[in-house]
Amino acid sequence: MPMLMGNQRRKVRRLEEQLVDDKRELVQKFRSFNLPNYGLNESINPLEVLEASNGGGFQDPVVATKTAQLMENFIKRTVQDYESGFLEMNLNETSRASLPAWIKNGLALIASAQADDVTDRIISVQPLPSRAARIHYLDIVTERAKGNIPDRAKMFDALSGFRGTQQFSSENIEDEQVGVAGGSDYTPILGYGPIIPGTLRLTDGTQTVSDDRNGNLVGSVGAPGGGITNSIDYLTRQVSVRFTAPTSGTVTVRYQYNIEAALQLPEYGILLRAENVQARPRALGASWSQQAVIDFLNDFGIDAEPTIIEAGARLIAQEKFKHVVNTLRANATGGAVIFDNTAPVGVSYRDHLKTLSLFISRLQDLIWEATQVVRPNVCVIHPSILFAVAFQDGFEGQRFANDGIAGPRYVGRLTKHDIDVYADPTYPRDQGLLTHRGAEFVSTAAVLGNYIELYKAPIHVRGFRKDFALLTEYVIKIINGDQIGTFQLTNL
Repeated sequence: MPMLMGNQRRKVRRLEEQLVDDKRELVQKFRSFNLPNYGLNESINPLEVLEASNGGGFQDPVVATKTAQLMENFIKRTVQDYESGFLEMNLNETSRASLPAWIKNGLALIASAQADDVTDRIISVQPLPSRAARIHYLDIVTERAKGNIPDRAKMFDALSGFRGTQQFSSENIEDEQVGVAGGSDYTPILGYGPIIPGTLRLTDGTQTVSDDRNGNLVGSVGAPGGGITNSIDYLTRQVSVRFTAPTSGTVTVRYQYNIEAALQLPEYGILLRAENVQARPRALGASWSQQAVIDFLNDFGIDAEPTIIEAGARLIAQEKFKHVVNTLRANATGGAVIFDNTAPVGVSYRDHLKTLSLFISRLQDLIWEATQVVRPNVCVIHPSILFAVAFQDGFEGQRFANDGIAGPRYVGRLTKHDIDVYADPTYPRDQGLLTHRGAEFVSTAAVLGNYIELYKAPIHVRGFRKDFALLTEYVIKIINGDQIGTFQLTNL
């Protein structure tokens, strides 16, 4: 399993590197973006917020790549709406002059949302190039039949882990079908060779024939003749056998072949699976008094409108996070554990609380058992049990400012479990969730397909009031519910 997971991680890195490489031109486009045909003549860099502080590129090239794809979706949508007359009809008083500022604000909003959002640390993300698109993941399949293992059989399933046998790479061939019931004479050429003498065994379930190590077939054999020789050529794999009586079942053969001398070996291949998904919209509107904004600006020198827009963006982001977490929780089939917070008689509460770590390990192992693939690496908890999780050996806490911003927070890491911990005040009290946040393509519990990260409609002025709307479009796809488990603390 460690070797398999290591190969998988290397494969994931290659896929991510290929994604970044394939989208390099798109990323560069938005590092120096302009749209002269629509009035945006000066180049801007909306991806700057994602760049590393040392100027050596991006903090996370994969995030930057996904953000560039979301920006491309936004631009396509904007141009489409403008050409159709929708934007031109709705932009402030309008004119083409207000379009560049609106595009700048939209791109900045997308970049800011990607920089601050913790949703993509809980669930894998695949940007969707269109509203109706595909979510991708990988399987490993056989490329050649071997015994009773058919061609295209799944050896490793993205949804359910290892599903192969212990024989696919071995010298053993089991139950290879060589004939149908009802006949007596059979002349098959076996699938693999050279055959190791003394290992051949043919049967219809009743009659049995084997080789004598010298190429002769013995046992339930009839008299040779008419081209039937009751023999096997170990090198060419040719069998010629006549059973004593007509066979009563499918004729199968077991044997061993010489791997070192073989010209053909069992092969496996990579099967890229895709499932069609449809992104669904979510929208919010806001309305405020223009006079109140003017008064606030006059009294404090601060424009309140950006804060109002940012509040709407944060509200949508928090709803998306809650939607993701609730979807994971509703589809958790990997296991569940309950920890009784009451210490047994004779055991100190401190010592008892330390055993929560064993329950977390137990849930990780249940998920590993259920998937044969992964142990979870992300935990979402209600703040009511943060004290208990933080008390475990190996917990490294993360300090954060009391900045008045509601919503989920990254609070630390259980280093001995390799788990990142997030606290969410809206999660069910005294409960927690373990999930596996894998790569975007391989071995992950679920995928978030983003089409439009945030789309800000133009601000409308009606009398002394202003209003605007925010829209996002995405889809959540559960890949494997067995990679998700839940736990609960009782008697708190």
